[in-house]
Amino acid sequence: MDPFSITTGVFGITGFALSSINNLRSLIDGLKEAEDVLQDVTSNLEAIQLPLSALRNLQISDSTTYDEAEKNLEKTGIAEAVNNCGKACADFTKKLEQWTKHSSTAKLSLRDRLSVGLWNKEKIQTFRTRVSSCRAIVQFAIGSAQLVILIRSENTSTTAREETKKQLLVLGTSIQENTELIKRKQEETLQRKKELESPEDEDEDEDGGAQRTLAIQETEQQSRVLEAEQTASRAVSEIISKFSVPHVTNAYNNYFTGPNSGLQVAHSTGIINWNTPLRKNSVNVAETCKDHRDPY
Repeated sequence: MDPFSITTGVFGITGFALSSINNLRSLIDGLKEAEDVLQDVTSNLEAIQLPLSALRNLQISDSTTYDEAEKNLEKTGIAEAVNNCGKACADFTKKLEQWTKHSSTAKLSLRDRLSVGLWNKEKIQTFRTRVSSCRAIVQFAIGSAQLVILIRSENTSTTAREETKKQLLVLGTSIQENTELIKRKQEETLQRKKELESPEDEDEDEDGGAQRTLAIQETEQQSRVLEAEQTASRAVSEIISKFSVPHVTNAYNNYFTGPNSGLQVAHSTGIINWNTPLRKNSVNVAETCKDHRDPY
């Protein structure tokens, strides 16, 4: 029987979202002024693209595992996260093109553009939060799907299956750490909202507080994005908990290699390779999802 392949469109990710993410990354890469100012955005966009690209080469040997993988990916809310991120990227691309259309010393620099006014600051923060959260959801969702498929494959040896379960344990720990990070971000967002709601000097608002009101709305949006990320993390935790193993004392790192482009699972005894057209490098699924501390 020919292996089954999962495509992003199967569980709702639109082509518009994928192209918008790619277009923004290409635009930032081509703007010298944006290299340092938007470095975190660029790295997060790439970290979204790599797993999605690998997903296209994910091979599943049977229909039961395929149906379960599709169902699990839907549970994580990955489609909504990527689609919303794509819309945000499309909007930000338009702004970035406008801001850099007539670059000169007489114009505001890109760094200044990103920090002018209360509303603009929080709007940019909302964008960065959405991209960062999308990255976490994509990595956790696809990383767990890859490992679960490998465990369920009839061609996977017993030893490789047990080692993969250990990787799931490492992934679970990464999700717990990210959950703590989300809580800290929520607290920071709530603190900014309180400060905006009770300014020290209300006389500074020349526009009658309109910008402050818009900024408050942005902090509320950031909070909703973080809540969605937390919900996705819980969904992934529930999925991998079915394959839990006793705690191991030594961290498990195994670099999966192979001749094929992308990711091949269900015909491997434990080898996962992310050699995408974006950047060639072998990575460990759990290690890829390990650190979500972003430089805001």
